[in-house]
Amino acid sequence: MLLTEDIALHFKSSHLVRDVIPIIDKWRRDGAELVFGVPEFAETFDVVVETERQFNVFDTDRNGRIDAHEVLMVYILLSCGEIGKKVDTAISVYNFAQSGQGVGLISFDEAVIMVNACVRGVQKVTDMSFTFPDGELLFHCQSMFDMYRVPHDRSITPKQFKKWVLEDTSPRHFVNLFHSAQGIGDIDNSVQKRNLEQGMVFQRLSHGELELHPQALRNCTEFRRALQEASDAEMEALIQMMLEDPDQRQPGMITNDRYHAVLRPWNIFNECDHDNSHTLDEKEVEILLWFQLRQRPSQDFIFTFLKLIDSDSDGEISRTEWTTAIMQSERVTRTGSKDRAPRSDEALTELPNNPVTEDRRQAAAVR
Repeated sequence: MLLTEDIALHFKSSHLVRDVIPIIDKWRRDGAELVFGVPEFAETFDVVVETERQFNVFDTDRNGRIDAHEVLMVYILLSCGEIGKKVDTAISVYNFAQSGQGVGLISFDEAVIMVNACVRGVQKVTDMSFTFPDGELLFHCQSMFDMYRVPHDRSITPKQFKKWVLEDTSPRHFVNLFHSAQGIGDIDNSVQKRNLEQGMVFQRLSHGELELHPQALRNCTEFRRALQEASDAEMEALIQMMLEDPDQRQPGMITNDRYHAVLRPWNIFNECDHDNSHTLDEKEVEILLWFQLRQRPSQDFIFTFLKLIDSDSDGEISRTEWTTAIMQSERVTRTGSKDRAPRSDEALTELPNNPVTEDRRQAAAVR
Protein backbone atom coordinates (compact mmCIF):
# COMPACT_ATOMS: atom_id res chain seq x y z
CA MET A 1 0.00 0.00 0.00
CA LEU A 2 1.45 3.35 -1.08
CA LEU A 3 0.05 6.27 0.91
CA THR A 4 -0.38 9.49 -1.03
CA GLU A 5 -3.10 11.44 0.81
CA ASP A 6 -2.06 13.90 3.53
CA ILE A 7 -4.36 12.42 6.15
CA ALA A 8 -3.05 8.88 5.58
CA LEU A 9 0.52 10.16 5.86
CA HIS A 10 -0.46 11.95 9.08
CA PHE A 11 -1.60 8.66 10.60
CA LYS A 12 1.50 6.90 9.27
CA SER A 13 3.78 9.43 10.97
CA SER A 14 2.36 8.49 14.40
CA HIS A 15 4.07 6.01 16.71
CA LEU A 16 1.90 3.40 18.41
CA VAL A 17 3.45 3.62 21.89
CA ARG A 18 4.47 7.27 21.88
CA ASP A 19 1.37 8.78 20.22
CA VAL A 20 -1.55 6.40 19.73
CA ILE A 21 -1.78 4.62 23.08
CA PRO A 22 -1.74 7.94 25.01
CA ILE A 23 -4.58 9.17 22.75
CA ILE A 24 -6.60 6.04 23.56
CA ASP A 25 -5.91 6.47 27.30
CA LYS A 26 -7.07 10.09 27.14
CA TRP A 27 -10.17 9.05 25.19
CA ARG A 28 -11.04 6.53 27.93
CA ARG A 29 -10.50 9.08 30.72
CA ASP A 30 -12.84 11.48 28.92
CA GLY A 31 -15.62 8.90 28.86
CA ALA A 32 -14.83 6.82 25.74
CA GLU A 33 -17.44 8.48 23.56
CA LEU A 34 -18.52 6.28 20.65
CA VAL A 35 -19.00 9.20 18.26
CA PHE A 36 -17.21 12.50 17.73
CA GLY A 37 -18.35 15.89 16.55
CA VAL A 38 -15.76 18.27 15.13
CA PRO A 39 -14.79 19.78 18.54
CA GLU A 40 -14.35 16.37 20.20
CA PHE A 41 -12.39 15.10 17.21
CA ALA A 42 -10.01 18.06 17.29
CA GLU A 43 -9.50 17.82 21.05
CA THR A 44 -9.00 14.06 21.20
CA PHE A 45 -6.55 13.86 18.32
CA ASP A 46 -4.85 17.24 18.82
CA VAL A 47 -5.71 18.33 15.28
CA VAL A 48 -4.16 21.74 14.73
CA VAL A 49 -4.79 22.47 11.04
CA GLU A 50 -7.47 21.52 8.52
CA THR A 51 -9.64 20.01 11.22
CA GLU A 52 -12.83 19.98 9.20
CA ARG A 53 -11.14 18.50 6.12
CA GLN A 54 -9.75 15.62 8.18
CA PHE A 55 -13.09 15.19 9.95
CA ASN A 56 -14.96 15.07 6.64
CA VAL A 57 -12.82 12.17 5.45
CA PHE A 58 -14.57 10.05 8.09
CA ASP A 59 -17.94 11.83 7.95
CA THR A 60 -18.96 10.28 4.65
CA ASP A 61 -22.70 10.66 5.26
CA ARG A 62 -22.22 14.34 6.28
CA ASN A 63 -24.25 14.17 9.49
CA GLY A 64 -21.61 15.92 11.58
CA ARG A 65 -20.76 12.76 13.59
CA ILE A 66 -18.08 10.13 13.07
CA ASP A 67 -17.42 6.69 14.57
CA ALA A 68 -14.68 6.97 17.20
CA HIS A 69 -13.68 3.34 16.70
CA GLU A 70 -13.03 3.88 12.98
CA VAL A 71 -10.59 6.70 13.69
CA LEU A 72 -8.83 4.78 16.44
CA MET A 73 -8.48 1.65 14.29
CA VAL A 74 -6.87 3.69 11.50
CA TYR A 75 -4.43 5.23 13.95
CA ILE A 76 -3.50 1.79 15.26
CA LEU A 77 -3.15 0.07 11.87
CA LEU A 78 -1.12 2.80 10.14
CA SER A 79 1.09 3.85 13.03
CA CYS A 80 4.69 2.72 13.46
CA GLY A 81 4.95 -0.15 15.92
CA GLU A 82 5.11 -3.89 16.46
CA ILE A 83 2.24 -5.72 14.78
CA GLY A 84 1.36 -7.90 17.78
CA LYS A 85 1.18 -4.80 19.97
CA LYS A 86 -1.16 -3.23 17.40
CA VAL A 87 -3.58 -6.15 17.66
CA ASP A 88 -3.49 -6.00 21.46
CA THR A 89 -4.16 -2.25 21.35
CA ALA A 90 -7.08 -2.67 18.94
CA ILE A 91 -8.66 -5.26 21.23
CA SER A 92 -8.15 -2.99 24.26
CA VAL A 93 -10.20 -0.21 22.63
CA TYR A 94 -13.39 -2.24 23.09
CA ASN A 95 -14.97 -2.65 26.51
CA PHE A 96 -15.70 -6.36 26.27
CA ALA A 97 -18.09 -7.95 28.75
CA GLN A 98 -16.46 -9.83 31.61
CA SER A 99 -17.14 -13.50 32.21
CA GLY A 100 -17.61 -15.04 35.64
CA GLN A 101 -13.88 -15.82 35.75
CA GLY A 102 -13.01 -12.17 35.16
CA VAL A 103 -11.61 -12.75 31.67
CA GLY A 104 -12.65 -10.34 28.93
CA LEU A 105 -14.36 -12.28 26.15
CA ILE A 106 -15.31 -11.27 22.61
CA SER A 107 -18.77 -12.15 21.39
CA PHE A 108 -19.53 -12.76 17.74
CA ASP A 109 -21.29 -9.40 17.38
CA GLU A 110 -18.36 -7.59 19.02
CA ALA A 111 -15.92 -9.29 16.64
CA VAL A 112 -18.02 -8.14 13.68
CA ILE A 113 -18.07 -4.56 15.02
CA MET A 114 -14.31 -4.52 15.46
CA VAL A 115 -13.54 -5.96 12.02
CA ASN A 116 -15.99 -3.60 10.33
CA ALA A 117 -14.51 -0.57 12.09
CA CYS A 118 -11.03 -1.53 10.88
CA VAL A 119 -12.13 -1.98 7.29
CA ARG A 120 -14.39 1.07 7.08
CA GLY A 121 -11.76 3.29 8.66
CA VAL A 122 -8.89 2.43 6.33
CA GLN A 123 -11.21 2.52 3.31
CA LYS A 124 -11.90 6.17 4.08
CA VAL A 125 -8.30 7.35 4.45
CA THR A 126 -6.39 5.19 1.98
CA ASP A 127 -6.70 4.62 -1.74
CA MET A 128 -7.65 0.95 -1.59
CA SER A 129 -7.81 -0.77 -4.97
CA PHE A 130 -10.19 -3.48 -3.76
CA THR A 131 -13.55 -3.72 -2.06
CA PHE A 132 -15.24 -6.35 0.07
CA PRO A 133 -18.39 -7.94 -1.40
CA ASP A 134 -21.50 -7.87 0.75
CA GLY A 135 -21.30 -10.50 3.43
CA GLU A 136 -17.57 -11.20 3.12
CA LEU A 137 -16.58 -9.62 6.44
CA LEU A 138 -19.36 -11.55 8.17
CA PHE A 139 -18.08 -14.73 6.53
CA HIS A 140 -14.55 -14.11 7.85
CA CYS A 141 -15.87 -13.55 11.37
CA GLN A 142 -17.83 -16.78 11.10
CA SER A 143 -14.69 -18.59 9.96
CA MET A 144 -12.86 -17.23 13.02
CA PHE A 145 -15.39 -18.77 15.41
CA ASP A 146 -15.52 -21.96 13.35
CA MET A 147 -11.72 -22.18 13.54
CA TYR A 148 -12.05 -22.64 17.31
CA ARG A 149 -15.29 -24.68 17.06
CA VAL A 150 -17.10 -22.00 19.06
CA PRO A 151 -20.83 -21.54 18.36
CA HIS A 152 -21.72 -18.07 17.10
CA ASP A 153 -23.85 -17.40 20.20
CA ARG A 154 -20.82 -17.92 22.45
CA SER A 155 -17.56 -15.95 22.85
CA ILE A 156 -13.85 -16.30 22.12
CA THR A 157 -10.89 -14.96 24.08
CA PRO A 158 -8.72 -12.00 23.02
CA LYS A 159 -5.85 -14.46 22.68
CA GLN A 160 -7.86 -16.47 20.14
CA PHE A 161 -8.81 -13.32 18.24
CA LYS A 162 -5.15 -12.24 18.07
CA LYS A 163 -4.06 -15.69 16.90
CA TRP A 164 -6.65 -15.55 14.10
CA VAL A 165 -5.46 -12.11 12.95
CA LEU A 166 -1.79 -13.06 12.91
CA GLU A 167 -2.06 -16.61 11.56
CA ASP A 168 -5.10 -16.85 9.30
CA THR A 169 -4.19 -15.87 5.74
CA SER A 170 -6.91 -13.32 4.99
CA PRO A 171 -6.77 -11.14 8.14
CA ARG A 172 -2.99 -11.40 8.28
CA HIS A 173 -2.61 -10.10 4.71
CA PHE A 174 -5.13 -7.32 5.35
CA VAL A 175 -3.40 -6.09 8.50
CA ASN A 176 0.07 -6.35 6.94
CA LEU A 177 -1.11 -4.32 3.96
CA PHE A 178 -1.53 -1.28 6.21
CA HIS A 179 1.10 -2.19 8.78
CA SER A 180 3.76 -2.09 6.04
CA ALA A 181 2.22 0.83 4.10
CA GLN A 182 4.69 3.45 2.89
CA GLY A 183 4.57 7.01 1.69
CA ILE A 184 6.48 8.18 -1.36
CA GLY A 185 8.80 10.04 1.02
CA ASP A 186 9.62 6.77 2.83
CA ILE A 187 10.67 5.14 -0.43
CA ASP A 188 12.67 8.22 -1.44
CA ASN A 189 14.51 8.24 1.87
CA SER A 190 15.32 4.53 1.68
CA VAL A 191 16.58 4.85 -1.90
CA GLN A 192 18.74 7.84 -0.96
CA LYS A 193 20.18 5.94 1.99
CA ARG A 194 21.05 3.00 -0.27
CA ASN A 195 22.54 5.35 -2.90
CA LEU A 196 24.79 6.90 -0.24
CA GLU A 197 25.95 3.50 0.98
CA GLN A 198 26.78 2.41 -2.57
CA GLY A 199 28.49 5.73 -3.27
CA MET A 200 30.82 5.16 -0.34
CA VAL A 201 31.72 1.75 -1.77
CA PHE A 202 32.62 3.34 -5.13
CA GLN A 203 34.74 6.06 -3.50
CA ARG A 204 36.67 3.55 -1.44
CA LEU A 205 37.33 1.22 -4.36
CA SER A 206 38.27 4.03 -6.77
CA HIS A 207 40.42 5.84 -4.17
CA GLY A 208 38.58 9.07 -4.91
CA GLU A 209 38.83 8.79 -8.71
CA LEU A 210 35.80 9.10 -11.01
CA GLU A 211 36.30 5.71 -12.68
CA LEU A 212 37.12 2.22 -11.49
CA HIS A 213 37.80 -1.20 -13.02
CA PRO A 214 34.81 -3.61 -12.98
CA GLN A 215 36.93 -6.32 -11.37
CA ALA A 216 37.09 -4.20 -8.23
CA LEU A 217 33.32 -4.49 -7.92
CA ARG A 218 33.31 -8.21 -8.68
CA ASN A 219 35.76 -8.83 -5.85
CA CYS A 220 34.07 -6.56 -3.31
CA THR A 221 31.93 -8.26 -0.66
CA GLU A 222 30.70 -4.86 0.54
CA PHE A 223 29.39 -4.05 -2.94
CA ARG A 224 27.49 -7.33 -3.15
CA ARG A 225 25.95 -6.67 0.26
CA ALA A 226 24.89 -3.17 -0.84
CA LEU A 227 22.98 -4.80 -3.75
CA GLN A 228 20.76 -6.70 -1.30
CA GLU A 229 21.64 -10.33 -1.94
CA ALA A 230 22.35 -10.06 -5.66
CA SER A 231 23.22 -13.33 -7.38
CA ASP A 232 26.38 -13.68 -9.48
CA ALA A 233 24.28 -13.38 -12.65
CA GLU A 234 22.52 -10.25 -11.38
CA MET A 235 25.76 -8.57 -10.36
CA GLU A 236 27.36 -9.34 -13.71
CA ALA A 237 24.34 -7.94 -15.55
CA LEU A 238 24.61 -4.70 -13.54
CA ILE A 239 28.31 -4.40 -14.25
CA GLN A 240 27.74 -4.91 -17.98
CA MET A 241 25.12 -2.13 -17.96
CA MET A 242 27.59 0.12 -16.16
CA LEU A 243 30.16 -0.52 -18.89
CA GLU A 244 27.72 0.63 -21.61
CA ASP A 245 28.59 4.25 -20.89
CA PRO A 246 28.81 6.81 -23.72
CA ASP A 247 30.73 9.18 -21.42
CA GLN A 248 33.36 6.60 -20.60
CA ARG A 249 36.84 8.15 -20.89
CA GLN A 250 38.77 4.90 -20.60
CA PRO A 251 37.43 1.76 -22.33
CA GLY A 252 36.53 -0.99 -19.87
CA MET A 253 36.16 1.38 -16.90
CA ILE A 254 33.03 2.27 -14.91
CA THR A 255 32.29 5.94 -14.29
CA ASN A 256 30.83 7.24 -11.07
CA ASP A 257 27.81 8.74 -12.87
CA ARG A 258 27.01 5.55 -14.75
CA TYR A 259 27.44 3.49 -11.59
CA HIS A 260 24.72 5.50 -9.84
CA ALA A 261 22.51 5.71 -12.94
CA VAL A 262 22.32 1.90 -13.08
CA LEU A 263 21.91 1.34 -9.35
CA ARG A 264 19.11 3.88 -8.78
CA PRO A 265 16.38 1.87 -10.61
CA TRP A 266 17.78 -1.26 -8.94
CA ASN A 267 17.35 0.38 -5.53
CA ILE A 268 13.84 1.62 -6.30
CA PHE A 269 12.86 -1.91 -7.33
CA ASN A 270 14.15 -3.32 -4.04
CA GLU A 271 12.15 -0.79 -2.01
CA CYS A 272 8.96 -1.88 -3.82
CA ASP A 273 9.75 -5.58 -3.39
CA HIS A 274 7.97 -5.95 -0.07
CA ASP A 275 8.29 -9.72 0.20
CA ASN A 276 12.00 -9.69 -0.79
CA SER A 277 11.34 -12.24 -3.52
CA HIS A 278 13.53 -10.29 -5.99
CA THR A 279 10.57 -10.20 -8.37
CA LEU A 280 7.53 -7.92 -8.50
CA ASP A 281 4.01 -9.20 -8.90
CA GLU A 282 1.23 -7.04 -10.35
CA LYS A 283 0.48 -5.29 -7.04
CA GLU A 284 4.14 -4.47 -6.43
CA VAL A 285 4.48 -3.22 -10.01
CA GLU A 286 1.57 -0.88 -9.29
CA ILE A 287 3.47 0.55 -6.29
CA LEU A 288 6.65 0.93 -8.34
CA LEU A 289 4.86 2.81 -11.13
CA TRP A 290 2.89 4.84 -8.60
CA PHE A 291 6.18 5.93 -7.06
CA GLN A 292 7.76 6.71 -10.42
CA LEU A 293 4.80 8.58 -11.90
CA ARG A 294 3.73 10.25 -8.63
CA GLN A 295 0.15 9.25 -9.40
CA ARG A 296 -1.75 5.99 -9.44
CA PRO A 297 -1.40 4.12 -12.75
CA SER A 298 -4.43 2.60 -14.41
CA GLN A 299 -4.83 -1.17 -14.51
CA ASP A 300 -4.39 -1.08 -18.31
CA PHE A 301 -1.12 0.79 -17.88
CA ILE A 302 0.12 -1.74 -15.29
CA PHE A 303 -0.84 -4.70 -17.50
CA THR A 304 0.85 -3.23 -20.57
CA PHE A 305 3.97 -2.28 -18.65
CA LEU A 306 4.22 -5.72 -17.05
CA LYS A 307 3.82 -7.42 -20.43
CA LEU A 308 6.53 -5.30 -22.07
CA ILE A 309 9.10 -5.55 -19.29
CA ASP A 310 8.55 -9.25 -18.56
CA SER A 311 11.09 -10.62 -21.03
CA ASP A 312 10.72 -14.25 -19.92
CA SER A 313 6.88 -14.04 -19.77
CA ASP A 314 6.64 -15.55 -16.28
CA GLY A 315 4.11 -12.96 -15.10
CA GLU A 316 6.57 -11.18 -12.83
CA ILE A 317 9.34 -8.61 -13.28
CA SER A 318 12.82 -9.40 -12.05
CA ARG A 319 15.31 -6.82 -10.81
CA THR A 320 17.44 -7.29 -13.90
CA GLU A 321 14.47 -6.93 -16.27
CA TRP A 322 13.42 -3.67 -14.64
CA THR A 323 16.89 -2.12 -14.51
CA THR A 324 17.66 -3.21 -18.09
CA ALA A 325 14.41 -1.67 -19.31
CA ILE A 326 15.11 1.66 -17.62
CA MET A 327 18.65 1.83 -18.99
CA GLN A 328 17.45 0.94 -22.49
CA SER A 329 14.81 3.64 -22.19
CA GLU A 330 17.50 6.13 -21.18
CA ARG A 331 19.61 5.12 -24.20
CA VAL A 332 16.65 5.50 -26.57
CA THR A 333 15.92 8.94 -25.16
CA ARG A 334 19.55 9.99 -25.54
CA THR A 335 20.28 8.58 -29.00
CA GLY A 336 16.90 7.93 -30.63
CA SER A 337 18.19 4.43 -31.42
CA LYS A 338 15.75 1.52 -31.35
CA ASP A 339 18.02 -1.27 -32.48
CA ARG A 340 16.83 -3.44 -29.59
CA ALA A 341 13.32 -4.66 -28.93
CA PRO A 342 11.56 -1.94 -26.93
CA ARG A 343 10.82 -2.87 -23.34
CA SER A 344 10.39 0.47 -21.65
CA ASP A 345 8.04 3.38 -21.49
CA GLU A 346 9.26 4.45 -24.97
CA ALA A 347 7.35 1.44 -26.28
CA LEU A 348 4.38 2.20 -24.05
CA THR A 349 3.93 5.61 -25.65
CA GLU A 350 3.34 3.93 -29.01
CA LEU A 351 0.48 1.77 -27.84
CA PRO A 352 -3.11 2.83 -28.55
CA ASN A 353 -5.38 3.85 -25.69
CA ASN A 354 -2.49 4.12 -23.26
CA PRO A 355 -2.41 6.94 -20.71
CA VAL A 356 1.17 7.77 -21.66
CA THR A 357 0.18 8.42 -25.26
CA GLU A 358 -1.87 11.36 -24.02
CA ASP A 359 0.79 12.65 -21.66
CA ARG A 360 4.44 11.93 -22.44
CA ARG A 361 5.43 13.61 -19.21
CA GLN A 362 4.32 10.45 -17.42
CA ALA A 363 6.57 8.37 -19.65
CA ALA A 364 9.53 10.62 -18.88
CA ALA A 365 8.77 10.27 -15.18
CA VAL A 366 9.17 6.50 -15.38
CA ARG A 367 12.79 7.10 -16.25
